[in-house]
Amino acid sequence: MHKNSGFSLMELMTTIAVIAVLAAVAVPNMIGWRSGTKLQGAVENLRGDLQWAKLKAVQENGSVTVLFLPGGTSYEVFMDNDNAGVRDAGERRYRLRDIPAGVSIDLGSTDFNGNDYVTFNNRGFPVNAGVVAVDSSGGAGRDINLSRVGRIVIN
Repeated sequence: MHKNSGFSLMELMTTIAVIAVLAAVAVPNMIGWRSGTKLQGAVENLRGDLQWAKLKAVQENGSVTVLFLPGGTSYEVFMDNDNAGVRDAGERRYRLRDIPAGVSIDLGSTDFNGNDYVTFNNRGFPVNAGVVAVDSSGGAGRDINLSRVGRIVIN
């Protein structure tokens, strides 16, 4: 008697169909998870840079500004000697950070008393308190609130 080994065509097609259904369910969840992780990472980096700018202002005994650049894809942290909110020649840039692809700063919803920047004075207090709105291409968003006393809270 001859024994057949291997899979039949029907068994192979059934296995492929099951794998396809599982992939159709898992892939969108993985994409959503990745988008949420990128948003959370960008928000945590921005929060850390705001905290760092506050501490740097105290350390340098001067004004340090975090300026959100046009397009909402990056921001810079610099010593702002004249408190103008714009980095002039001779003012030292500490950091220039790009926001990850798929995440951006919503400049329309970001507001620091009408400005797109926040400046910390030599005591670590923000000159202009407000909120930074960070959005992802997946539709999710987070806000970073900065109070008058320098408290940074993610909502």
